[in-house]
Amino acid sequence: MATTERPQVECVTLGDVDVAYRRAGTGRRLVLIHGLAQDLAMWEQIQSAWTQCETYAYDLRGHGGTSIGEAQGTIDQFGRDLVAFLEFVGPAVCVGFSLGGSVALWAAAERPDLVKAVIAVATSSVVGRAAAESMDGRIAQLVGGDADMLREMIESDTRSQLAHADADLATIVEGRLAAIGDGSGYLNGARAVRSMHDEPLNDRLDTIMQPVLVLSGSVDPWCPRRAAEIMLEHLAHAEFVELPGVGHLVMDVAEPEFLSAARPWVERLGVA
Repeated sequence: MATTERPQVECVTLGDVDVAYRRAGTGRRLVLIHGLAQDLAMWEQIQSAWTQCETYAYDLRGHGGTSIGEAQGTIDQFGRDLVAFLEFVGPAVCVGFSLGGSVALWAAAERPDLVKAVIAVATSSVVGRAAAESMDGRIAQLVGGDADMLREMIESDTRSQLAHADADLATIVEGRLAAIGDGSGYLNGARAVRSMHDEPLNDRLDTIMQPVLVLSGSVDPWCPRRAAEIMLEHLAHAEFVELPGVGHLVMDVAEPEFLSAARPWVERLGVA
């Protein structure tokens, strides 16, 4: 992968939050949206390699360098945050991972003038009953504010999301813990994920006319193939790419494979 001087993290106040972001490259504009218990650092190698596009990676509220503000624990609020960021940087192709993909799809339905296309990576539009019950349990634990429990939760989640890939578990876990700090942002994000059980995004997907690339790993236990199939049933103009042998944490174990699928797809779009 190409290496360039690492851009500085900048900050802008949008609504009730101070948003940290990093810009790199020149060309077609991409906005990169991370998932739960991550921050903009997850996109560092992607930004270094995708220099023929102008990429903006930003931290979700309560993650990384972005303040939590008046958190509501909803996809709607995360979606409005993305809309505010797009109003700041301009219309873009939105690339979202996991929770970030759900947020990008919400914004695509809400503001097609700002979201030119979406790449939804390891993403779901609905949370099933078992997953919702599991999320309820961890939310209850998080409310207690047990730091040791949070570490154990992140480590367990990360291990399963790697799906036995050859990756540095300890380094990834430390990076995720640093991204969520005191855990309040993680709690807010977990509530937003849980909200997709009662309020799935599927009706919104029906209204999206922009191109969408749905990309997932073949051995992802968190967003399995069925999650992609549900989205494809509702999206008018979508393509699907499955990465063989890849789990949930696509950017940690399969960045070259992601770029091989995503970069030519964006180049074919013909959008500014």
